[in-house]
Amino acid sequence: MSSIAHVETAMNEILNERANVLAKETGAIQRVRKFGGADLVQTLVFGWMQHPNASLEMLSSTAAIRQVYVSDTAVDNRFTPKCADFLHAVLEALLTVVVQAEEVMAPKLLRRFTAVVVEDSSTISLPDELVQLWQGCGGNQAHTQAALKLHTRWELKQGRLWGPALTDGRTSDHRSPLSHEELPEGSLYVSDLGYFCLAEIAQRHRHHRYSLTRLRGGTVLLDPKRKRLSLEQVLPQRVGQMKEMRVLVGAQEQVPMRLLMLRVPKDIADKRRQDLLADAQRRQQPVSEESLRLADWTLLLTDAPTKRLPFQSALILLRERWQIELLYKLWKQHAQVDEWRTANPWRALCELYAKLIGVVLQHWLIVLFAWQDAQRSLVKLAQVVRDCAGSLMEALAGDRPLQAVLQLVKRRMQSGCQMNKRKKHPNSAQLLESGRVEWSLRWGE
Repeated sequence: MSSIAHVETAMNEILNERANVLAKETGAIQRVRKFGGADLVQTLVFGWMQHPNASLEMLSSTAAIRQVYVSDTAVDNRFTPKCADFLHAVLEALLTVVVQAEEVMAPKLLRRFTAVVVEDSSTISLPDELVQLWQGCGGNQAHTQAALKLHTRWELKQGRLWGPALTDGRTSDHRSPLSHEELPEGSLYVSDLGYFCLAEIAQRHRHHRYSLTRLRGGTVLLDPKRKRLSLEQVLPQRVGQMKEMRVLVGAQEQVPMRLLMLRVPKDIADKRRQDLLADAQRRQQPVSEESLRLADWTLLLTDAPTKRLPFQSALILLRERWQIELLYKLWKQHAQVDEWRTANPWRALCELYAKLIGVVLQHWLIVLFAWQDAQRSLVKLAQVVRDCAGSLMEALAGDRPLQAVLQLVKRRMQSGCQMNKRKKHPNSAQLLESGRVEWSLRWGE
């Protein structure tokens, strides 16, 4: 459980005390003249948090908040491999801290599980000069030699974040570094096909952790009598028709699950096929005829019992996986974690790490002060954090009480930071509360 005191302590310890130690250990700061470790990390994190496209001059001005007076050239000279190592170490220190909301009354659908965890990844292309540090997928396309992949898990009831854990851009989703993280008993794990792994599904099932996923093409399905099931013979044929049956999944694992089938309208199926073909072209990989044919149906697998997860509820919770896509969108469009104004690869990497530190701090504050509001708007809440970045830095510098600044952030987050409710197309919180969804919902909405 988290409190203001818990977050205040973590911010002070990591961004002040620990930062000074890590700066010396990594060699980013060898002799303290003007910049100390805390000065450097806070200048970069809060400078880019407040202005994602901040220039060197703006960063130099930000440093003055900590009474560090340096030129833009002095700031530029700090962008070295050792500085990148330092910022990466600070990020990893932040990721060890657990921040989750207290006493939240989650929407009805989420309350059926002890936790609802969604997972996804996002890739950021890097300058080719960084290929020895972060390997991309290579190939003939531009800017693919070096890339970094963010792996993130997000618990929707209390807001806890695992990650973003960093790997080479070429790392496949099923090798996520978060796969070893244990989930609570009675929880539901929701993921896309990139994380489809029967061995992990079977392991979660044995330990009373539930899974919800789309069916991957080619997966062996058996009927309750352990006879091979022909999917073509059991699919519903009428548009809008829902059908459910018990199956055993995997020739070896034979995990008992529910197969949920929904026939979708032709326009939705055609759009899915277009998306599949476009994605295949982007990846320079073929798409199977089976995948194109099965686009006419929404096909889900879950081992959660019907009482906990009726058919329509499963559609809604699968849709919630897209919340993490919205989180990545927030980080990229608003915090601009994948953008930089430089040809210097080390400055680009330092900027990326600093912005990732910023979005983790941003998430802490959103969870701490706004998670009890199901209608919260992440975009509006993130804007509050950016607006208060200078005040947070002043508090960490000791010029004002950090607790007072956190209370200011809290007050601002509790006013004017909600989504608008919609009648025709209900937002996520409305769907989770009602438990009902239009049958024609696409998997990508």
